[in-house]
Amino acid sequence: MAEGKAHVHWTDYISLVLVMGTILVGAWYALIWLEPASAVNPFPPPQAAAVAVVPAGRSPGQGSGPTPPFPATWTPTPVGLATPTATRHPTWTPRPTSTPTPVPTPNPLYRYYIAGMRGRRYPGSEVVLHGKFGESPQYTTYLIFYTSEGLRISGMMNVPKGRGSFPVIILCHGYIHPDKYATGNDTWREADYLAKNGYLTIAPDYRNYAASDDAVSFFHIGYAEDILNLIGSLGSIKGADRNRIGLWGHSMGGAVALKAAVVSKKVDAVVVFGSVHADERVNYYNGMGNGPGPIGVARFGSPQQNRLSYRRISSINYLDRIPALSIHHGIDDTIVPYQWSEDLFEAAQEEGIIAELHLYRGAEHTFRLKDWDLAMENTLAFFDTHVK
Repeated sequence: MAEGKAHVHWTDYISLVLVMGTILVGAWYALIWLEPASAVNPFPPPQAAAVAVVPAGRSPGQGSGPTPPFPATWTPTPVGLATPTATRHPTWTPRPTSTPTPVPTPNPLYRYYIAGMRGRRYPGSEVVLHGKFGESPQYTTYLIFYTSEGLRISGMMNVPKGRGSFPVIILCHGYIHPDKYATGNDTWREADYLAKNGYLTIAPDYRNYAASDDAVSFFHIGYAEDILNLIGSLGSIKGADRNRIGLWGHSMGGAVALKAAVVSKKVDAVVVFGSVHADERVNYYNGMGNGPGPIGVARFGSPQQNRLSYRRISSINYLDRIPALSIHHGIDDTIVPYQWSEDLFEAAQEEGIIAELHLYRGAEHTFRLKDWDLAMENTLAFFDTHVK
């Protein structure tokens, strides 16, 4: 048996040491591969320097112990790509609500002002011959109708006999109560005289008179509109020269003629006999605003209440727009003071327009006999100079 035991040779120890070494080396390599930062790795990978992190609310050096190191976070920027810039989302600011500019309320009185009247059109209409009213060796008289502001207006027209185009004189009658008025009243003598001297004469009745339609008129405005629309209708009258026009007016008709003359641009001359005042304030205080009545007063009030509006409806304040003017007045006029014609003449002189003043001593409101003859001679000479 003793001879049969295996004898351990020293080479076996060497083999065992080699095997154990191989196992240890393999374990070491495995540990390094699994944990490169292990203390057994003689060549650990490089580490970034530690950065101290201070907890919120604690200053460096405070606390109960040292602050543990914490590796800094580093995010590599991709090569070749621009660093993205934060996109600013557009913000919407609501547009302020626009406040409309207040539109001034139109002045309801403006249409009655001289400026308002000048801004309107007066086309008139066709003048219709209703029939012969009379006839003389020099002219033929017709009853006529035309339209003014939608109203049917009647009147009388004298057409000279003969061929040619005749200058036109429009005659504006004074105040007569409508119940007592008849076509041609207060104008027929002057119309006859002028027609015999080559003028085509027209004497409209105005609204509210004779066969005309009824409508409101105050401060001579409505009647002046009837004259302005007659001027616009002259083109329909055979034989009427609408480029040669004169106006004649007596008493209230003087104010009507003056108002129409400062509005229209087609009038060449104006003649007034014993005219009421061209300032409507004076007429108001003297009851001569062709009956302003409750309607006119309700719209305008009194001159003390509405001084500016009374200025704007008064032709005396617009004489720079009037054509040649001839003024006639009787010194013994007990209805309309002759000083009112002096006021008109003085205002016309201040404006530098062509104007003349004729005062007749002993003459009353309506001229008669030699006073009338002289006044008509002066009137004819004036119209012949500035119209004919």
